[in-house]
Amino acid sequence: MLRLALSIAFVIAVIAIVSPKLETLALSSPGRDEQISAVQSSNYKSLTLEADRNGHFRVEAVINGRRVPMLADTGATSVVLNAEDARKIGLRPHDEDFTVRMNTANGVSRAAPVVLKDIRIGSIRVKNIQALVAEPGVLDINLLGMTFIGALNRFDMKGDTLTLVQ
Repeated sequence: MLRLALSIAFVIAVIAIVSPKLETLALSSPGRDEQISAVQSSNYKSLTLEADRNGHFRVEAVINGRRVPMLADTGATSVVLNAEDARKIGLRPHDEDFTVRMNTANGVSRAAPVVLKDIRIGSIRVKNIQALVAEPGVLDINLLGMTFIGALNRFDMKGDTLTLVQ
């Protein structure tokens, strides 16, 4: 949480974005406090996520054509999938593939590097994303980290909203 709070403070201090007029499309799913606003102008695609009660930005992504629940995390260096969801989208790394050391809230573990064909969230789509698959049992929720967010034109965190712009 401290890392997330520091990341938020850093982003707020460094990035200032003039918000375009927005047409809001609220998407919600049962049992979630998730709100998404989608905007598309002639030059940019924008998506605004609202934090849930715990301050997390939860979103459903489509990865390689399959729906995957994720947590947008600007403090995560990479997109990281848990082993179960990785299997659902066709990724099955072998033991010898887990060559990357990964620091998590629960300590150090290993992950397997992969390339995801594409990730789509609303109208935003990024192709050929470097990602990691965590060892089984290490990660409960998938992380939408900076290998995705950093590929966008910009992102902005203000209060309980995270805006992604492509």
